[in-house]
Amino acid sequence: MNKYLIASLSAAAIVVSTGAHAGRHASTFTDRARVVDVEPIIRTVRIEHPRRECWDEEVPRSARHSHDHNPGGMIVGGVIGGLVGHSLGRRINKGRGRHAATAMGTLIGAAVGHNATGHQYGEDTGPDYRERCRTHVDYTTEERVDGYWVTYRYQGEEFRTRMANEPGETLRVHVRVVPLTE
Repeated sequence: MNKYLIASLSAAAIVVSTGAHAGRHASTFTDRARVVDVEPIIRTVRIEHPRRECWDEEVPRSARHSHDHNPGGMIVGGVIGGLVGHSLGRRINKGRGRHAATAMGTLIGAAVGHNATGHQYGEDTGPDYRERCRTHVDYTTEERVDGYWVTYRYQGEEFRTRMANEPGETLRVHVRVVPLTE
């Protein structure tokens, strides 16, 4: 009989502990709570507005040619001019004035070669213009809604939460009921 009594008591203990354990489970559900206040959360942001400003600036022509110094055209022109002058001097003057014609041909050939490579004698007339630009940044501020502080009432208690959107007159709440065991 002791065996039967022990088995019965064990079975009763299992039934009682299962019932007590089942009562300790939390119960969850959703309900509606009434919204009592909504405050927008305002954030001030700074916005950049880049603006490009351009103008024509006067640049002297001599500055444009200062880096173009290339003696090759002047040398080639001088050699060709000297040969032509020498040849003409021999034919026209029959040998006399040959040196003067050679010198004159050399100078004229050098000047022609110099001008052919972009160089000019004398001063340039008038300025050149070059476009110059710079960027300015203007700033403005703007207020943006960054969310909402929502105060709501559920079962006589007030709660406050932050939400991304306005909820309306009511909002859904997740309710969890857990029994107190003392």
